[in-house]
Amino acid sequence: MLTCVFALAFDAALPATTAAARVNGTLIGYRGQPEPSRDLHFENCISHDSYLAPTHTDATFAQNLPPGCYNLRAERGAILRPGIMVKDNDVALGVVSDLAPFAPARVFDLEALFPTLLTSPAPSTAYIFTHDPTVVPASAEVVKVPSSESEWLKLQKQTEATTRATAPAPPPEFSEPMDFNPSTPVERSPLAPPASQQPGVPPPAGPQP
Repeated sequence: MLTCVFALAFDAALPATTAAARVNGTLIGYRGQPEPSRDLHFENCISHDSYLAPTHTDATFAQNLPPGCYNLRAERGAILRPGIMVKDNDVALGVVSDLAPFAPARVFDLEALFPTLLTSPAPSTAYIFTHDPTVVPASAEVVKVPSSESEWLKLQKQTEATTRATAPAPPPEFSEPMDFNPSTPVERSPLAPPASQQPGVPPPAGPQP
């Protein structure tokens, strides 16, 4: 008896592990027809956390839920199956019927999305232009994709050699203005010193006072 008490106390002292159980079912309309492509969700009865469970092409839905109490709700909040108790074992809901279009429960259980509180722009990498505008002519040679590093290096050298051979010649560089003409006399400033004279030729006489 004492051993059992100690065993129970030891089990209670261990931390509880949160497991997830799979809850599944099939949604049909109020007239009995399958309802594919519907956005159902499980809402926790206490925390109101929601878990999406869309229906597939065969009208089935499934979601892994932690233990707790959940309500299965439609897009606008109508409760289709209340008080679903989830523990450690999977739960099969079977066939779940949708409400009629004018059912009063749709009004009392109405839910809607709250307006957006935060608007976040797209990251800067979303605006990187990745399209290559290069037009490849139909006569271009088809080059096989290299399969090794040596083939990549060989292709790189061939590409560089072809680029240098087909590149246009650089324009000539001039160190003087294009409109320079040696025969045109150069105007001198009145304040500039006189030009150097040839040997034996006296400098021009300046104005007499």
